[in-house]
Amino acid sequence: MTERPTDLAAVRVVSGDGSGTTAGIGPEGVAVGRDAGCDVVLSDPQVAPRHIHLQPLPSGSLMLNDLDLQRGTWVDDERVTCAVLRGGERIRIGDTVLEVDTVGTSAPEGPPGPQPVTPAHSPSMLERVRLRRSVNRATALAGVALVAAVLVGLGFATGILGGGEDTGARVAAIVERAAPSTVLVQAQRGATRTGSGTGWVLDADEGLIVTSAHVLNAGSRYTVGVGTALRRASVVGVSQCEDLAVLRVGDTRGLRSLPLGSQESLRQGQTVVAVGFPGSASASDALTSTVGVVSVVRSEYREPALDLPPLDNVVQTDAAINPGNSGGPLLTLDGRLVGVNSAGRTVSSGGRIIQGQSFAIGVDRVREVVGGLRAGRSPGWYGLGFRYLSASELRRRDLPAGLLVASVVDGSPAARAGIRPGELLLTAVEGRPVGNSLAGYCEAVEGIQAGMPIRVSGVNVRTGERRTLTLR
Repeated sequence: MTERPTDLAAVRVVSGDGSGTTAGIGPEGVAVGRDAGCDVVLSDPQVAPRHIHLQPLPSGSLMLNDLDLQRGTWVDDERVTCAVLRGGERIRIGDTVLEVDTVGTSAPEGPPGPQPVTPAHSPSMLERVRLRRSVNRATALAGVALVAAVLVGLGFATGILGGGEDTGARVAAIVERAAPSTVLVQAQRGATRTGSGTGWVLDADEGLIVTSAHVLNAGSRYTVGVGTALRRASVVGVSQCEDLAVLRVGDTRGLRSLPLGSQESLRQGQTVVAVGFPGSASASDALTSTVGVVSVVRSEYREPALDLPPLDNVVQTDAAINPGNSGGPLLTLDGRLVGVNSAGRTVSSGGRIIQGQSFAIGVDRVREVVGGLRAGRSPGWYGLGFRYLSASELRRRDLPAGLLVASVVDGSPAARAGIRPGELLLTAVEGRPVGNSLAGYCEAVEGIQAGMPIRVSGVNVRTGERRTLTLR
C-alpha cells in the first residue's frame, strides 16, 4: 500500500471476510462497521453497524473508541472501550481482526486499497453521541491550553463563570433537586439488558415516566431505576414518530414531578443543564450533568439517520449528551424542563466533524404529545421495535426494502398477532412502503389514529414467505 500525503495512518483487515482490504486514515479518522456509511465496511454479522472509530492524534498515534459496548472490542486480546494505538496492534471485533499502521511505521508494499469515502448518511443518534467522545479527546490533546482559554472566555460571556451570580452553585442545586425527578430506564429481553436511557417524572402520584421512544426500541419489557432500586414499568403510550413514550411504575415512593417550562420564555444564550444516565467507564449507572447554552430556541431536526424520525420542534444546545442521555430532561437554571434530550450531531452530511450540536424535543411539543400518550393513545405504534438494515445489507441478503422486527413488547398488538423477533421484515403498512428507515415508517402510518386496525405486510427472513397481518 502506498499512503497518500493526506493519510496519517492506515487500517488493514488481516483475517475474516474482506481480508487484505486496506484503508487510509485521514485527519477526521475512520469508522469501521457493517453500515454502508462506514469508511471500512465489514460483512461480519458479529460486528455492529458502527463498531469502532479510529482518530489520529497529534502525537502520531491513534485513539480507538468502541462505539458498541455490548459486542466488545479487543486490542491484543485485551477488551477495551478506548485505547491509544502506536502501530502494530491487532484489533478484534466479532470474528474480524484488523491491524493499524500509524505515523512512523511502515505499511506493507502492495496495490492501493480503498480510501475513505464520505458516509452515505450521517450516523444514527447513538452513533453520533458515541463518536463525540473520541472527537473531544483528540481535540483536548491537540490544544489543551487553547481550549481552556476559549472555555474561560465563553464562561464569562455566558455567565457560567464570573459575574455577580454563582451559576455553579445554582447548577449543583438544580441537579440535586432534579434527582428524584430523573430516573434510569432499562430495556430488557427476558432477563437480558439490551439498552438503557433516561426518563423524567411527569406525574409522581400516578407513577408516570416520560422517556424517548427509541430507548424502548431495544426491549420487550422495562425497568426504571429510582435511586438504587429497580422497579418494573409498563408501557402506557408510545409515539415512535415523535420519539416520546410514557411508562408507569406501580411503586411511586421517592418520585417527584418535574415542573415544565415554556419555550416562549427561553432565550438564545441562556444557560441550560442536561441531566441523565449516560454510559461511562464507571461500573454502575450514575446520574450526571452537563452545562451549556441555548443555541437555537426553536428549530427542526432533519438528519438523514435510519433510526430517528424528523422532529418539528427541537431546542438546539451545546450541552454535551452521550448514549444513555436520551429521554432525560434539559433544564433551565430555575429547574424547569424545556426539552427532552434526543440526539447529538457530530458529523455533517458532507462528512465534516461538528461539535456542540445537541438537540432536545422542545417542551411546547412535549406538552402536546404526552397528553395523548398518558391517556393510552399510541398513534402508529403496535409494539414493534426495529433493527435498521442499510440498503447494501438488504441487497446482500436478497431482501426488499423494509424494517427488521428486532423486538416485540409484551402484551402489545404485535405480540397478540404472534409476531416474533428476528423473523419478520416489515415492508408496508396499509399498502404504503416503509423503506428501511423510521422516517419512511412514519410516512406510512401518518394519519392512522390510535386504536384503528391496520394491515401490515412483510417477509419472513428465514423462509422467504410473504405475510399479511392485521394489528390493532
